[in-house]
Amino acid sequence: MERSHSGIDAIIVSEQVASGFQESPVIPRIWAGPARALYVGPGLDLSPHLNVATTIAVSLQQPFELRTWMKSGGWSPWRSEVISVIPSETLHHLKSLGPMAFLYLDPLTDRRHPLSRADLLRGRERLRLAGPLIGLDEAFAAFGLRPHRPRDVRIARVVREIERRPDAFGRLQDAAALACLSPSRFRARFVAELGLPFRRYRLWRRMAAVMRSVAAGGSLTEAAHAAGFASSAHLSSTFKGMFGLTASDLLALGVAIDVSEDNVLSECKHPSQPQVDTARGA
Repeated sequence: MERSHSGIDAIIVSEQVASGFQESPVIPRIWAGPARALYVGPGLDLSPHLNVATTIAVSLQQPFELRTWMKSGGWSPWRSEVISVIPSETLHHLKSLGPMAFLYLDPLTDRRHPLSRADLLRGRERLRLAGPLIGLDEAFAAFGLRPHRPRDVRIARVVREIERRPDAFGRLQDAAALACLSPSRFRARFVAELGLPFRRYRLWRRMAAVMRSVAAGGSLTEAAHAAGFASSAHLSSTFKGMFGLTASDLLALGVAIDVSEDNVLSECKHPSQPQVDTARGA
């Protein structure tokens, strides 16, 4: 099995689907936390999109259809699945007619978890038994996902500041200066720690700022400006490229947004000591 750069295998599991999660329609809900997020709601006919965070896609009733883009051979055949780990930065196309859960992992503290087939199946059943209001922490605990401490305090410092000011750091040089690293060393250390380029991670956190603004009653235009987007149209196209539908389409579903567990990366307040780096610019 090929291992992705995210540190988590692309694992796809199929099985017979048991009945009994919930026969009535599932009201869509989003939980936004410190770099983690959870969606529970109806399945959506999503456009192909490139996820930033590693995502666990879980069918809560019937299977969903999934295909992924392979650089060497184009689109894979459609597959009928009940659960899938989709590594970060993976172009994919997912369609579902039944209720789904999407767990978006924290690139800093979750990405090194080795999820086995048994872990996925157990987590899915726990999620299904808990019901649609399980909550963010409980959903991640169902899969045994507990935050790891970051290894490099310099990168964790930048991540915390991005969380506080997602509209800042338009230049990578500014983030590198905060980490006391040269731009080239910072770029390399950031990718090594999170498995993502700096600009892609910053974009992910700006989406969390959008959710916070909308949850507080702001319009999409206000949310776009608060998160540093040039316009609501810019936000719309970026959101669709990341999630497969526009933010306005998502809100039109009547989605509820819960930000009660968004405590600004509290798990990073006491990071472990950084690894020794003797290269120039460290």
